[in-house]
Amino acid sequence: MRQPVYLDYNASAPLRPEAAEYMTSLMGPARNPSSIHSFGRSSKLIMETARGELAELAGGDASGFMFTSGGTEANNTALLGFEKVITCMVEHDAVLAARPDAHKINVGNDGGINLAELDLALQQAKNSGGEILVSVMLVNNETGRIQPIEKLLEMCQSYDVAFHSDMVQALGKIPIKLNEWSRSGLTMASFSAHKIGGPPGVGALWIAPGRQVPQLLKGGGQEKGRRSGTENIYGIAGFGAAAKSASNWQDHAKLWPKWRSDFVSKLQQACPDIVLTTKDAPCVDNTVSLLLPAVSAQIAVMSLDMDGFAISSGAACSSGKVQESHVIKAMGFGSLSSHVIRISFGWENSQDDISALADALIAIYKRHQEK
Repeated sequence: MRQPVYLDYNASAPLRPEAAEYMTSLMGPARNPSSIHSFGRSSKLIMETARGELAELAGGDASGFMFTSGGTEANNTALLGFEKVITCMVEHDAVLAARPDAHKINVGNDGGINLAELDLALQQAKNSGGEILVSVMLVNNETGRIQPIEKLLEMCQSYDVAFHSDMVQALGKIPIKLNEWSRSGLTMASFSAHKIGGPPGVGALWIAPGRQVPQLLKGGGQEKGRRSGTENIYGIAGFGAAAKSASNWQDHAKLWPKWRSDFVSKLQQACPDIVLTTKDAPCVDNTVSLLLPAVSAQIAVMSLDMDGFAISSGAACSSGKVQESHVIKAMGFGSLSSHVIRISFGWENSQDDISALADALIAIYKRHQEK
């Protein structure tokens, strides 16, 4: 019997061996980076090393990274202090739930943000006054759709408004250029360790030079007064180790376009009514979002799990529930939004894994077509 194949990297990537080994090696001594004795100083060095490793991967100044408990806290912090927030219908719930009063911009059928609608919203917001933030994710967690960050930055800069981007799903999959983008108006960006093979429960918010953020957590004034609470030194160390390990992501990612293309072609040749939700739109190459008209997402996910393949129906942030996706609904798939599955692969996968998944999915799909 073949080993189970994990193909749900967008939910959480496997812990990288380098991160596990490094975190384990640090355990034992007291680890409070705020202490001034040698134990504290060594912990501070561990934390600052991790900050530098993350900065190297994301192309930004190390001093801009504020460590958090994850991408959700990073997003929530970024949205503080703005009277008006303009975001997108396909954002992560960590943005949508944090600012339910936000103006939400529609997307096209391929998941791309409607730039004309955003321009109009910015005009209206500027006319009525108040500090404004635009928050648009760089890569969608469910579809892999890449949003046009250069155009978004240009638009926000022309209106002199702040811009935040949830870059959780972009890190280690496409080049991130925080310093370059900050010169074009990027204000803040959110990241999460476990999406790149670090431990869960740690993330970061990058803040452009000269910007301040209100404190979500108040107390001892850690992280330069931006986020109070004793830092999760083991998690931060693992985040840094994962970032260092992920710095060679392009070596493996160069294989992904062919895997993705072959997988989709094989499926559509055998089952022509299976639809790639993002069509020819720009997407990260590790993610495939498929519409299965003849099979519900719940049946597909459970059947594939029994066959030894771990995939998902979309975001994995709802207590393990298989439910309709707000992302797919916003893209115009309507009642078929409960028929979408997501495959996301990474560094531990091979082309054989992807090909075997295609065979298993085709067999499941044809069985349900015959019913």
